Amino acid sequence: MGFLVFVLALYGLINYYLIRKGWVAFRGWNRIQTIYLVIILLASLAYPVGRIVPARFLGQVRSGLLFIGALYLGFMFYLFLLILLWDLGRLVACLVPIRWLKAGKWLWPGSSAFRLSFSLILILTGLIVALGYINSLYPRIRQLEIKINKVIPESGCLRLVAVSDLHLGSAFRLGRLKKIVNMINSLEPDLIFLAGDIMDEAISPSQMKMAADILTKLKARLAIVAIPGNHETYSQKEKALEEITGGRLRVLADEKMVLENRIVIIGRRDRAIESRGERRKKIEELLGKLEGSPPLFLLDHQPWHLEEAEKAGIDLQVSGHTHAGQLFPLNFLNRRIYEKYWGYHRRGQTHYYISCGVGTWGPPLQTAARPEIVLLIIKGLKENKKK
Repeated sequence: MGFLVFVLALYGLINYYLIRKGWVAFRGWNRIQTIYLVIILLASLAYPVGRIVPARFLGQVRSGLLFIGALYLGFMFYLFLLILLWDLGRLVACLVPIRWLKAGKWLWPGSSAFRLSFSLILILTGLIVALGYINSLYPRIRQLEIKINKVIPESGCLRLVAVSDLHLGSAFRLGRLKKIVNMINSLEPDLIFLAGDIMDEAISPSQMKMAADILTKLKARLAIVAIPGNHETYSQKEKALEEITGGRLRVLADEKMVLENRIVIIGRRDRAIESRGERRKKIEELLGKLEGSPPLFLLDHQPWHLEEAEKAGIDLQVSGHTHAGQLFPLNFLNRRIYEKYWGYHRRGQTHYYISCGVGTWGPPLQTAARPEIVLLIIKGLKENKKK
């Protein structure tokens, strides 16, 4: 409760700052002042109202409110960042002993130069949001070849498609999900890994049903395997994906799966369960006793403590969660938080792929990377068939 109050207070203060700056910038333009105030107020209220008011009172309006509100979150982020930089620039100009800088009319509220500067910031913010939204709609297929020193049944090769962070819910359109499913199927995968955060807390039962109907159209020769992410954990929907697809998609939550008696896949519960006092199993516990030396694949949503997979002898770990920062310049912060925040990584004989995700969380825009569907070509040793 305390954290929610803090978040709402911070949200309110940021929006007050934006309203105040716009009100000052458009001084003398009363109509523009009023329009700016109304737009910011309504847009800033859309997301909180959509999340707080029960869906039965809002009906179909709720989905629209959540989408508009989520888009505004991205607009608010960049507008706040750009105005803050603008204010810092004005402060420096006032302090630096250079006459022509201090004489600049852009320093003085109410001047035409000040108004023009603020208008350009609004235009730039709108452009960034528009490009970020368009970018989020067009995931790319990223292909990577990984070699392991293990026998892979039949051909000695596996086509593994990894996808994470769809965040099905308020800001995700089912048309996009159909497109993603078609793109995955076009790659003719042997295995499909869904590495967590497939659904958001905001997803409604009817949306879950429609999403399940689309997800059941995924095709893989061997299996479709998912794990819960932090959002499924928060909303207590860890196994929901398996339930609503009638077992067509298998969700591994601290479980092991053995394919053809020769390929081992383990999926971990998300580390978010530790915040509520629960314990997730160690990798070695999940592996148990193994016969021979099969390929070992691990799904773990958050890429923390990568050394654990190396120590357990895992051949490939697939993770997501980071979104590669999602909103520039947050990607630079992500780089400092994680050992590897996005892309291919290797420790000893263990390979890792941390996906930036195919969806977005919060604002439906991606400005730090391009959404991706990852095709991993796993090449191993061929079977030595006895004649």
